[in-house]
Amino acid sequence: NLENLYKVRDNIGIVFQNPDNQFIGATVRDDIAFGLENTCVPQEHMDEIINTYAAKVGMSDFLDHEPTKLSGGQKQRVAIAGILAMHPAIIILDEATAFADPENEHLIQESFKKLSKNKTTLMIAHRLSTVVDVDKILVIEKGRIVEEGKHSDLINMNGHYKKLWDEYQKSVNWKIGG
Repeated sequence: NLENLYKVRDNIGIVFQNPDNQFIGATVRDDIAFGLENTCVPQEHMDEIINTYAAKVGMSDFLDHEPTKLSGGQKQRVAIAGILAMHPAIIILDEATAFADPENEHLIQESFKKLSKNKTTLMIAHRLSTVVDVDKILVIEKGRIVEEGKHSDLINMNGHYKKLWDEYQKSVNWKIGG
């Protein structure tokens, strides 16, 4: 039923791996406003909402910049602001830190932790640092869930996730060490 489809769409926000795929506006301000305009948020409330969410993701100083001229991490923060301004009940993050440098990855994660409280959030991630603090991790291999639990539980299982974590740690240490 089409009415149910619209209800579902109104309750889900998606942040794609490549934020360029979701930018519509000529400026950061326009881009955050896009979803609000589509849901008929009155103009007198829009600037306040845009300013609030831009500030929450640390992008207030970039509201008049072109999204295409931002760094990958800054683009992700704008995409997150635009989705969160819509107040969806469910948020899907598809590799939301894939194009972020370490500093922006940290800012994205911190912003998202604060802003996603009381929301159902699905994170798709290969960068394991992204999921360390989540409530539940599902390890999927060949389309099947092979393990699930919190980070510490999965480490203690000494299974597939632990192997992935050890490989991830080696790659991070190699990059840091040179």
